[in-house]
Amino acid sequence: MTYPHLIPALVAGIIEGIVEWLPVSSKTMITIYFSAVGINVKSAYNLGLIANFGSFFAALYYFRHEAWGVVKALRHPFTDEPNARLLRFLFIGTLATGVVGIPLYIAVQNTFSIVGGSIAMIIIGALLLITAFIARRKEQMMNDAALTAATGRPVTTVSALITGAMQGLAALPGMSRSGMTITPLLWMGFSGEESLRLSFMLDVLALLGAGVVPVIIGSGGRAAILQLGWGATLLMLLVAAIVSFLAINAVLKLAKRLRTSVVTFAIAVITLLVPIAALLRL
Repeated sequence: MTYPHLIPALVAGIIEGIVEWLPVSSKTMITIYFSAVGINVKSAYNLGLIANFGSFFAALYYFRHEAWGVVKALRHPFTDEPNARLLRFLFIGTLATGVVGIPLYIAVQNTFSIVGGSIAMIIIGALLLITAFIARRKEQMMNDAALTAATGRPVTTVSALITGAMQGLAALPGMSRSGMTITPLLWMGFSGEESLRLSFMLDVLALLGAGVVPVIIGSGGRAAILQLGWGATLLMLLVAAIVSFLAINAVLKLAKRLRTSVVTFAIAVITLLVPIAALLRL
């Protein structure tokens, strides 16, 4: 018995474990990779989301102290204590993410069921271009925030709703979750350090949701797992978890210095040119 997708699953797990902590869309990188090795783009997109579940465990461990503080705040969720405010931010933000993200996920499923692979990749490339411009704006704002003293701005219901809704937009292929959340937090006056902290705390629950939603809503996620194979899917999740544990600290430090907008722009151009060339039969 052969398992033709074990190597692609291994590579996808490595991609997830590293790219998840950069302001680049890991699900999109996995979608592009799986499409290149012969998996249809709809299944590739679902597998890119499911791979996020592997990074969930690393994120939960990395932010274990903050997570434990949030759990303890469940005893007094409506006080003005910092952990209680963070609890409310995460709860409201996660609800907003679901309200925006789940319908977008369903819309992407329906779109990829109708259009061909080349058109789907052009759509992904166009969204990657948008992400590149957002990433560039975020880099500029991070530089400005580094020159400004932190104000200790408290999180509010409005900031949670806006950040969560923006995170929901990351259900679209090509859109970076961290880019979509850090940028509005900076716009709302949070320091660069606090924007990063809130973004990645919100990411913990988003990783869990991204891994689970494709399996329980519609048939796209389950069909993708069957196409890759259960064994290969479990391998992808295991490798993503291990690589995330090993890489998260170093990659998060790198992400603060790396100009990911340039990398994202280059990937977007390649993603656009290949299917356009195929359509034009060049």
